[in-house]
Amino acid sequence: MKKFQTFMRSNKNIIFFMVTTLAMMVMIWYGMNNQIDFGFNQNEGVTFPSGRVVEVVSDETTIDESGIRMGRQDLLVELLSGDHRGKIVETQNILFIEQGVYAREGERLIIYFEQMPGTMDYFARVHSHDRAMTIYVIVILFFGLLATVFGKAGVRSAFGLVFTFVIIIFLLIPWIVSGGPPALLTLGVSLCITMVSLFSVMGFEKKTYVSIAGTSIGILFYCLFYVIISTALHVTGFNVSEMSSLITIGFNTYAGISELLFCAILIASLGAVMDVSVSLSSVIAELHETNPEANFKALFRSGMKIGRDLIGSSSNTLILAFTGTFLISLILFRVNNFSYNMLINRVDIAVEVLRAISASVAMVLCAPATAIIGAYAHSSWGKRSENS
Repeated sequence: MKKFQTFMRSNKNIIFFMVTTLAMMVMIWYGMNNQIDFGFNQNEGVTFPSGRVVEVVSDETTIDESGIRMGRQDLLVELLSGDHRGKIVETQNILFIEQGVYAREGERLIIYFEQMPGTMDYFARVHSHDRAMTIYVIVILFFGLLATVFGKAGVRSAFGLVFTFVIIIFLLIPWIVSGGPPALLTLGVSLCITMVSLFSVMGFEKKTYVSIAGTSIGILFYCLFYVIISTALHVTGFNVSEMSSLITIGFNTYAGISELLFCAILIASLGAVMDVSVSLSSVIAELHETNPEANFKALFRSGMKIGRDLIGSSSNTLILAFTGTFLISLILFRVNNFSYNMLINRVDIAVEVLRAISASVAMVLCAPATAIIGAYAHSSWGKRSENS
């Protein structure tokens, strides 16, 4: 038994990565095999295969005075995926302001392909550029940059990012679509992301546990202030765009739909809350390493001094990030000369205030919570509790 315990302690990092990798494989399998049929499919009989332009048959496009190419192209495209792989089809490509995919010979595109039921007839048009391979290359290059600059820490960070993507796409979303309670599921997944990401980057250290505790408290503050602010602003969750589409197809329940805004803001702000908690716990751990005799009060005071500067920049970054997503709408309001009173009382402004403030409050209050926990864990108080 002692040998087993010794083995587990000495190899806990390897075991952690192996177990987490196995869990991701299970999640991917679950997500790929968990398809829910709502009996409502606007795209029945429609596929979106990749295609390669074999020939530009005609090109009737022009560039207007604003530099936008508009018009029509007729193309011959070889389908590279799907049930009709290898087939060469005639395709229309209509260029307008919202979609300006100018096709050239040899270029890869995504094709909207609709097979007419019971016939050999089809309808095909250009849908978009084929960006999949480019996205994969960019992500791989980014992971390579992390590994080059930060070494093993960069690889660990990339592992945490992959886990975050897998658990959201292949577990959280299928669970929610299957009828699970979105808020509770998102809270559970957020805690899993926090633990796996921090253990991946920081290892099984005391500062890691402090960071997890601080982030968890930040999440609790987010929940509290989301309820308070959403109630005060009369934001129900149905005020967000695309909610009507979910209601139309019979998704989940009204309660489930109303919780999706809560879930979206939590996921969007989780990284910022973790950053604050990790930064403060690491600073306090370093201060303790430099001065092992520092007491709780000294460590807490030093942590809060650094936390003030950290929060000042981080909260500004978070609010600007949320505001930036609303910038085009603000420009549109200005162009249309909407009155200030009408603008400030719009529901979409209230939603953006809810996003920015509830997430920022969680991040701000996460700092003193982390400082208290970190100072206690590294001070003589924490040592006494360990020895007792």
